[in-house]
Amino acid sequence: MKRIFYLSLFLLSNVILFAQTPGGIGGSVLWLKGNTGASPSLWTDNSTSANNFTALPASQPVLATNVFNYNAALQFNGSSTFMTQPAPANFPVGNADRTIFVVANATDVTGYRWIFVYGSPGTGSATCQVGNNAGGISNAFYGVELTTAPYWNAVANITGGMSAFTLNSNTGNQFDRGNLINQVVFTTLTATSINGIIGALDPSPQEVWAGSIGEVIMFNTALSYTERNQVESYLALKYGFTLDSTANHLNYTASDGTTVYWTGSAIYQHDVFGIGTDNGTALTQTQSNSMNSGAGDGTGKTGMGNLVLSTGTALADKQFLMIGNDAGVLTEHLIVATEAPVIAEGSQRVVRNWKVQNTGAAGPVDLSFDITGLTLTGGNTASNYRLMIDQDGDGDYFNTGTQNFVKPVSFTGNRLNFSGVTLSNNAVFTIITQRSALLPALWQGFTATLVKNTATLTWKTSNEVNVDHYTVEYSANGVNFTPAGTVVAQNGTGVNTYSLVQPNLPAGIRYYRIKRVDKDGNFVISEIRSVRAGGLTTLLLKSNPVKETLDLNIDVPQNQEAVIRVVNTLGKVLVQQRNGLSTGTNSIRTNLVHIAAGTYFLQVQLANEIINKKFIKL
Repeated sequence: MKRIFYLSLFLLSNVILFAQTPGGIGGSVLWLKGNTGASPSLWTDNSTSANNFTALPASQPVLATNVFNYNAALQFNGSSTFMTQPAPANFPVGNADRTIFVVANATDVTGYRWIFVYGSPGTGSATCQVGNNAGGISNAFYGVELTTAPYWNAVANITGGMSAFTLNSNTGNQFDRGNLINQVVFTTLTATSINGIIGALDPSPQEVWAGSIGEVIMFNTALSYTERNQVESYLALKYGFTLDSTANHLNYTASDGTTVYWTGSAIYQHDVFGIGTDNGTALTQTQSNSMNSGAGDGTGKTGMGNLVLSTGTALADKQFLMIGNDAGVLTEHLIVATEAPVIAEGSQRVVRNWKVQNTGAAGPVDLSFDITGLTLTGGNTASNYRLMIDQDGDGDYFNTGTQNFVKPVSFTGNRLNFSGVTLSNNAVFTIITQRSALLPALWQGFTATLVKNTATLTWKTSNEVNVDHYTVEYSANGVNFTPAGTVVAQNGTGVNTYSLVQPNLPAGIRYYRIKRVDKDGNFVISEIRSVRAGGLTTLLLKSNPVKETLDLNIDVPQNQEAVIRVVNTLGKVLVQQRNGLSTGTNSIRTNLVHIAAGTYFLQVQLANEIINKKFIKL
């Protein structure tokens, strides 16, 4: 019994520990998500109130993927599709406070069309409604509507919207992506929670929603600014919307209420989007684009320069990588000295700058740039482009600190694709085309020498202007090479001399080459040099021609045995003897009295090599 009791406590503690709520805010009474628990017949409530919505076969919407920034949504046809909950639990009634969030887009805005309704439909004063009134967003309570300039747009496949509504002590506040856009005071409120409907006014059905619904969230309290910001931050990151106010550039805040993963910017609060993971709100976004410039599947809109971020592995909890831009035009101009390092002068660049906020040290990502509708001098050739990144984020863009030039891995369709890109916190980047100024260094020579089993590699270059580093590579067979060490480039105007030492080489031949890696990612490989290690440092015949004895010195780096042979020109071994050698110089004498005069070969066989020398016998 004790074991069962302890197990129950353990399970309970884990449920509490890993509870997931919208934006990390507890107390929601409805949480419908297109990417979790949605189907044409049943939309499962992710809140603890279990207010599931169902649809009969004749009224079922369609579940579609990649509707909002790679997230699914239910699509309603505007005539017969809707879902109901006949007895919702814990919905706010009367004049009780409430907060409602919706993510949706409209394909038709004629007349009234409703996303979410509850109460007594048709009685006017008894209904809570969130939807569309002839192109404006509406939050209707008891016949009172809040209607603003067109927000749910009638154009097919449009961006869509993210709206919030709070009723706080009879005051209704309507928000558009975090901005307060309207406010109305209600005096007599009598709404009841008799039923709930998604996608229509009532089960007749009347005033049916035309478009997609991605998420509906409701609390039976009026959330504070901080709480609402956390929910809106979750929705904005997930669905690719930008939180923005001309008076107050809004932060994006994680479910813990303290982690700000995008700091509102007066310059870069345009087309903000990103990837990230937040366990507290069940958010795992591994690919993303701004719905201002792209679509639900990342397809770019014409002339918008859509960026897509992606990572093959989900980021860790509270890791986020966000990008916003300065709204610069998507045309090119010639780079001048005041806006980029000298290595980029003479190239063209896109005027727009993008800013990065990297929270939690998110690692390398893949990035694509859509040139649809843009006129760039690089055309459709990937090698004509570079991603120019200023990593220090000091505000001067590309003049100081460390700049990286990343070349694309491919050009597919109209997308320029970069892989494994490191974007540090506060980095700024742009696109360079026609990289005519990114010039290589000139080789001035490369040597490899060996002294007592230590190899020294020396090389010289000149006119270095964009070299990042040199890597020395070695091989035992001259085919498969392994890095031996890296030397940072000097990028001096004159002759630059470099060296690298590799000690304690094993016996045998070792091949070397130098790999020069430029800042734009290009590389060049030098010719191959070789050294012989672990064998004879010196084989010296003391006299040649010889008379009666063959005297030689053998200098070896370690103790070993040598086999000494004298071979005639027909390959026949005439003399063979074994000698033990000690480290250093060894003097060897071989008697040749019985050998006739003529030409012969001395053959010295060691553990790892055979050395031959020709000599003459008098």
